[in-house]
Amino acid sequence: MAKTPRDVGRMVKHLGGLPKSERAAREPFELGHAAMTAFKWDEAIVHFRKAMKEAKGTQLVALLNLIGLCQYASNRPVDALRDYEESARLADEFGDKQGKAADLGNIGNIYNAKGELDSALKYYEEALAMYRKIAYKPGVASQLGNIALIHSARGELDKALTCQQEALAIYRKIGYQPGVANALGNIGLIHSAKGEPDQALKYYDEALTMDREFGYQRGAADQLGNIGLVHSARGEPDKALRYHEEALATYREIGYQPGVANQLGSIGNVYRAKGEPQRALMYSVEALATYREIGYQPGVASALSNLGNAYVRAMQMRITAPPAATRGKEVAGLAAKAIEHLVPALAMFLEMGIADGPRQCLWGLDECCKVLGREEFVALCVRAGMPKQKAEGLAEAKPGTTE
Repeated sequence: MAKTPRDVGRMVKHLGGLPKSERAAREPFELGHAAMTAFKWDEAIVHFRKAMKEAKGTQLVALLNLIGLCQYASNRPVDALRDYEESARLADEFGDKQGKAADLGNIGNIYNAKGELDSALKYYEEALAMYRKIAYKPGVASQLGNIALIHSARGELDKALTCQQEALAIYRKIGYQPGVANALGNIGLIHSAKGEPDQALKYYDEALTMDREFGYQRGAADQLGNIGLVHSARGEPDKALRYHEEALATYREIGYQPGVANQLGSIGNVYRAKGEPQRALMYSVEALATYREIGYQPGVASALSNLGNAYVRAMQMRITAPPAATRGKEVAGLAAKAIEHLVPALAMFLEMGIADGPRQCLWGLDECCKVLGREEFVALCVRAGMPKQKAEGLAEAKPGTTE
C-alpha cells in the first residue's frame, strides 16, 4: 500500500467549485482527487496541472491548494509553501476568502512541522479571523484546533482547553462527527498534560467509540495510542503495550507515517520503563529515522530525547550488572551516547518553545553527570554542540529528581 509520508490530516482541502466545473477542468480534477485518495501524490499533481490549463478564477485557487497538499504529503515542504502562497495570491485577486483562509491555515501547518510555533500561530490566527468573517464554521473549528495545539506545546493548557472546547461545540452544532471525535481526543490530551488521567481517559474512550462507529481508522489509532499513554502513566506497562501495538499496526496498515513514528517512540518509552533498554533503543532508533524522513522537527526532538534517555537507562542498569572488569568503560560509553542525543534534543526543544521537552533532557543529562563527573560531562556536552558555559552551568545545577 502507498504510504502517507507526512501529516496531511490537518491540511484543508479547498475545492473552489471544481466538482461542478466544465468537463475539460472537472475530469482531470476528478482523476487527481482519486489519485490523492490512493496516496498517489505525484500522479495527482499531473492531473491537477492539466486541469489548471482549463480552469479559471477560484478554480485555480483550489487546484494550487490541492497541489500544495500533494507536495507537502510527498515531503516537499518548500514546494508546498510556494504553491500555497501562489494560491493565496490568486485568492486575493479573485476575492476567494475561503480559499485564502485554507491557504493560510495550511501554511501554518508547514511552519508548525518545522517547529516555528510563532509563525504557525500567526497564520492560524489569520485563517481563524478570515473564517469567522465569512462565518464558515468548519474552518473556524479547524483553526481553533490548530491554535490549541500550539498552546498545548507551549504549556498554556488553559488556553488550549478553551480553544478545543469551542471547536468541539462547533463540530457538534454542525454535526461533523470526525471533528467531534478529534476534538474529544485533543481535550483528553490536555487533561492528561494537566495530570488528570481519569478525565483524559473518559474523553479518549468517547472519541474511540465514535471513530470506530464511522470507521475512521486513523482517529481510532490516535485514541488507542492516547489510552496507552494513560496506562503508562499509571504504571501499567503491559496494558500500555497492547494499546500502543494495536495503534502502531493500524497506522502501518493505512500508511500514516507520523502515527507510526509516534507509536514507535511510545513503545520504546514503555520498554525503557520496564527495564528493557535494548528493546527501547530499537524502537527509539526507528522512531527517530521515521521522523527525520518526514521532516517533522518536534518529533525529531522528541525521538532524540527518548533515544538519549534509553541510553541513560541502559547506563543505569550496567552500573550494577556483571562483569565488573569492563563496567567503567561501558558505562562511560553509554553516557556519551546519551549526551550525544540529549544535547541536540534540548537545543531543539528550547528553540521551538516546547514546554515539556527540556525536563526529560535535563533529567537524562543530570544522570550522566553523576556518573561521569564534572570535567568529562562538560567536555562531552561541548562536543555534542552545547556552549561550554551552559554545560558548566548544568554540571553545577541541583540534581533532578524525576525522569
